[in-house]
Amino acid sequence: MDFSLLFDPEYLPIIAGTLVGFGLLAALLLVPVYRFLERERKVAQEWTPEALAERMQEKQSTTTNGAESDAVPSDEESDTA
Repeated sequence: MDFSLLFDPEYLPIIAGTLVGFGLLAALLLVPVYRFLERERKVAQEWTPEALAERMQEKQSTTTNGAESDAVPSDEESDTA
């Protein structure tokens, strides 16, 4: 095969424009996909077992630090019910 057409000055601007256009089109299509996947990765990190255990521990510590839990009635409330 004769590669002399690739180096012909008449076709060089067409080849360069095609390569640049392909790169811009790829970036235009792939950047939003990359940003979406990064956002989803960050959201998924909130649902790891470690993050869930940490949230449960924080929830339990806030209910035991003076604020009464709605799920467990106190002795006075259970006597009147």
